[in-house]
Amino acid sequence: MSLLTLVRHNIVHFWKTNLAVVAGVAVAVAVLAGALLVGSSVRASLRGLALERLGAVDQVVTSAAFVREELAAELLARDGMQDTFTGAVPIVAVEGFVTHQESGRRASAIQVYGVDDRFWAFHGQAGGIETPARNEVLVSEGLANELAAEIDQALLVRVEKPSDVPISSLHGRRNDIGRTLRLRIARVLPPDVLGEFSFRPQQGRARSVFVSLTRLQRELEQAGHVNTLLLRAADGAATADRLAAAEAAVRDATALADLGLRVVPLEVPRAVAVESAAGLISDDTAAAVADAADALGLREQPVLTYLANQIRLRDRVTPYSLITALDLRAVTADAPPAATGADAPIVLNSWAAEDLEAEPGETLELEYYVWEDGGRLATRQTTLQVAAVVPIEGPAGDRRLAPDYPGITEANDVTEWDPPFEIDLGLIRPKDEDYWDEHRTTPKAFIPLEVGQQLWASRWGQLTSVRIRSATGETQPDAGEFAVALRSRLDPLALGLVVYPARALALEASAGVTDFGLYFLYFSFFLVVSALLLASLFFRLGIEQRLREVGLLKAAGFPAAAVRRLFWCEALVLSVAGCLLGAAGAVAYGELVMFGLRTWWVDAVGTTRLTLHVSFSALGGGAAGGVLAAFGTIAWTLRSIEPASPRSLLSGALAEVTQAVAAAAGAPAARRATTALYGALALAV
Repeated sequence: MSLLTLVRHNIVHFWKTNLAVVAGVAVAVAVLAGALLVGSSVRASLRGLALERLGAVDQVVTSAAFVREELAAELLARDGMQDTFTGAVPIVAVEGFVTHQESGRRASAIQVYGVDDRFWAFHGQAGGIETPARNEVLVSEGLANELAAEIDQALLVRVEKPSDVPISSLHGRRNDIGRTLRLRIARVLPPDVLGEFSFRPQQGRARSVFVSLTRLQRELEQAGHVNTLLLRAADGAATADRLAAAEAAVRDATALADLGLRVVPLEVPRAVAVESAAGLISDDTAAAVADAADALGLREQPVLTYLANQIRLRDRVTPYSLITALDLRAVTADAPPAATGADAPIVLNSWAAEDLEAEPGETLELEYYVWEDGGRLATRQTTLQVAAVVPIEGPAGDRRLAPDYPGITEANDVTEWDPPFEIDLGLIRPKDEDYWDEHRTTPKAFIPLEVGQQLWASRWGQLTSVRIRSATGETQPDAGEFAVALRSRLDPLALGLVVYPARALALEASAGVTDFGLYFLYFSFFLVVSALLLASLFFRLGIEQRLREVGLLKAAGFPAAAVRRLFWCEALVLSVAGCLLGAAGAVAYGELVMFGLRTWWVDAVGTTRLTLHVSFSALGGGAAGGVLAAFGTIAWTLRSIEPASPRSLLSGALAEVTQAVAAAAGAPAARRATTALYGALALAV
């Protein structure tokens, strides 16, 4: 009789015991492989969701402010970009608040995208999705379900209006919170056609709406401008190379206008002015301006203009006056030395001096607003000494010293001022209206630059403009030449533009920090151990029932290796059978856990779109681990009876066999092994 025939007969003859062994191995494999299957399924599902939300997006360029719409095409046209990227599209991406008009249901933190035909072509959806018309909106399926909204119903989409002026600066508008668009739902987009489009890494459901790009630009007063550029990568380009190429293109293609800067030629005086749309020039930009001026042999004149609430001298008050801090030698030949405190000088123009009846040497009080870090508007005062009085002409009559203040600069009358802080219109006199009509934003007083910066500097900058003049002041500097020199010294990536690898970050985020496969493996550890111990004990029971057979084989001259090989073959057959049965159980176990993650434990993953991905590597790994563990425990059981003699085995007495094993291996060691075995079983149960 061959070994295989003997193995087959033994397995059939002792089928009851062997069935229990197979069941124990199957449970262990099902739990082990099922846990690995859950981990791989969660990772695969999250990865699929991340790629589905990105569409064709690889790199994203965002800006704290708005940039020219043409910048997208200019980026793609830069040298080296054609080998790395195959498409670029400009969009407006802002956060909004949506209200369903019929039901009144609301949803916050909604991603609002302003798009046109280029967006759908970029994602390969040009033939399947039509760009929403002026009064239409495309809604993601998840948001439509949340609001119970249907096609042709109305949505109120409220978005925050951007501002070039920082909100936390004096002229930032904190109460101008946004614009509301009343739109008709034209289509509900399912997730597989960009319904959950998002270039920001996230696990939760992405709620999005798509509106007309031109409509959104008009509502936000940003015609021709966007705040986000999307780049599509060419096949085969490495992630690091794509990021480096995009950053280099942004540094090369960005214009001063994209950074909120402008270089304006001034006829009187002969100079060019560097101004910022934000009203304040950052310290880094100011340093670049100084460096560019020095390289071209030009002189710079930093300027800081601020609005004072009152200039008070004794019982006379001049309300709401623009004060300019600069080098006083620019407005008077007799510039006093700079000083601080009550000795700090102030130069009044002739109108302000007459209004206050001020004479040089007198001390006046200046009152002004500042925004404190806690978001509170505070009133401050300082005292200054009148150093001189100058006529309203030449540099002292330059209304361009003041930046564009929204709500002030464009007003026709002082009473029409609409600044973002409270003003007392009762203080406005007819003579103040006359001054505005004639001189507009011409400053009424001048103080040293260092004094103004001490009083009014903020984290957004310490200058409102910089004047650039020739060394002699007699020739007009070339504004274009200076703009090129300035741009070459500015790094857009340090001034508000950000390039980030959206696809790489999304895939990294989809991997998550929680390995659910390991979690469920840990939770199921005692179940796995119990199943393996149960299989081992049943196999041991089967061997104990066959002690006489083992003794007979040994007495007949079969070597111990042959007997061991017989039982090992049986153990292998039983383990493989349990493995195959456990693989089917692993799929069922994995499906049950995935259902739990979609329903009972949805907060752990943030999405209900997890599906089971049957991975043969996960099944194979779990099955292999289960077989090895089961085969190891069975082999350990066989090893425990090897020292017994044929006589002890033929007697069939378990006590004698145990004593023989203990005598051969050492009683303390045998006792420890037996204790450990049953202790582990008791702990598992």
